[in-house]
Amino acid sequence: MRWKKIWVIMIINMLLLFPPMDESIHASSLKLIPGGQSIGISMETKGVMVVGFHSVNKSSADETPAAQAGLKVGDTLTKINGVPVSSATDLSQVLSQQLEKKELINVEIVREGAMKEVAVTPEINSEGHPQLGLYVRNQTQGIGTVSYIDPESGAFGALGHVVADADTKKPVDMRKGSVLQTQIDGIQRGISGKPGGKIAIFMSDDPILGTVTKNTAYGIFGTLQEVPNHALYKQPLVVAKHAEVKEGKAEMLTVIHDNTIERFEVEIVRAKTQAPGGTTGMLIRITDQALIDQTGGIIQGMSGSPIIQNGKLIGAVTHVLVHDPTSGYALPMEEMIKESDQFTNKKQAS
Repeated sequence: MRWKKIWVIMIINMLLLFPPMDESIHASSLKLIPGGQSIGISMETKGVMVVGFHSVNKSSADETPAAQAGLKVGDTLTKINGVPVSSATDLSQVLSQQLEKKELINVEIVREGAMKEVAVTPEINSEGHPQLGLYVRNQTQGIGTVSYIDPESGAFGALGHVVADADTKKPVDMRKGSVLQTQIDGIQRGISGKPGGKIAIFMSDDPILGTVTKNTAYGIFGTLQEVPNHALYKQPLVVAKHAEVKEGKAEMLTVIHDNTIERFEVEIVRAKTQAPGGTTGMLIRITDQALIDQTGGIIQGMSGSPIIQNGKLIGAVTHVLVHDPTSGYALPMEEMIKESDQFTNKKQAS
């Protein structure tokens, strides 16, 4: 009996010292509502993103003050002489104000996640205004698909990949973001070598459905103001571990008309493979002939469309194979949820 008591005490102490790993976020503990809704995405950058150069006083684009100082397309300009800049209007106003004090200005930029300062001497154009010779943008918009929604908190994940600027192809360093109500007005059918896309209608002043707080390689994450009704799934589904995913039949939820979620047959060709961006994913194929007839397969705007297998939420569509639009990649839902950091304090279901 004495030894049994000692062992019990030792086991309890070990549990206190080494609690179960990842207890709060284990995929099998979560039940989430599958998405499928199309959304408009609007993001404002931290500062202004450099998207190109323009000539000043008839000089060539590569001779502009900004280009000569070493600025590059994809840089995000955040401050001039320590004064924050958040739009093209800000850039012009702050530049004029600071130039009254000194000819040489210090521009703070963010490049590949690192901040640096660059000294620039602006040039005065024919109208008497100081110029850096930059084209800038502070907002990016697009469409995507919701992957999951937490029925308790309204937390959501979408896209399954990072939002990048259309011109620079660089990830958007987001200051704030929102998701907007949208509807699909048409389909550009995909063919080999040319991905198709959803044609969506939404305006920046449309009703805001929620906020975006993270833009990552695994998708965008945030909170919806209201959990929408789901026509196909009234109850949340268990999130599968990646190890539970099997090669074979599954279904995908997405919108191809108006804002009606539909289910389509897909096949998990490989349950584990390397996806674009270096992430671990699944190779999938569209097998639903009705969807192929209408879209050609996976098209832009389907990113984030949830995949369900054996009654569990297993992943989200992320990429299409350009040479075969019926095939593409999906991100395991388990990995997407871990990256979200939305459920680290959520207890396991009994």
